[in-house]
Amino acid sequence: MHLPSDSTASAASSAAARLCGTCGMCCDGVLFHSVELQPADSPRQLASLGMKLRRKKGVEFFLQPCSMHREENGQCSCKIYEERPERCRAFDCRQLQAVAAGSKTEATALEMIRTAKAGVAAANELISRISETNPNRSLAHRAANALTLARGAEKTPLQDELESAMQGLEELLNKEFRV
Repeated sequence: MHLPSDSTASAASSAAARLCGTCGMCCDGVLFHSVELQPADSPRQLASLGMKLRRKKGVEFFLQPCSMHREENGQCSCKIYEERPERCRAFDCRQLQAVAAGSKTEATALEMIRTAKAGVAAANELISRISETNPNRSLAHRAANALTLARGAEKTPLQDELESAMQGLEELLNKEFRV
């Protein structure tokens, strides 16, 4: 078994910090709509740190976008990074996995992140043109709300465009980011 040297591990960690700091889609409601807490997580501690938790059928979780996620000047961060939940600690998107495995360069992964974020921005623009939605809900929920038709109403060209944009974006996210 080959263990990475300290310099290799450090380089991978630095690349991950740069990629995650640019992306944030696993926290901002683009990739997921909720995250279930794990047995090692302390709901009490997370709540004391300001995390908004929910409980349904005995399962504790938090909705996305995560209340601890911050994005300023194009840089993403976690308000409770050192105390973040186990699922957050364990998640490595396909871009991170590929860079760590050496099958993709950091520059190529950054370009894929930019492509995905452009798709997200286009979907958000269409959503805002169709209807008001709750910014504290995931992208998929907001798109579904914008695509919901009132009884007897017909789909508009903007809704057709949003549906197509979301379909393409979901395919990209499934192929390039979700694990």
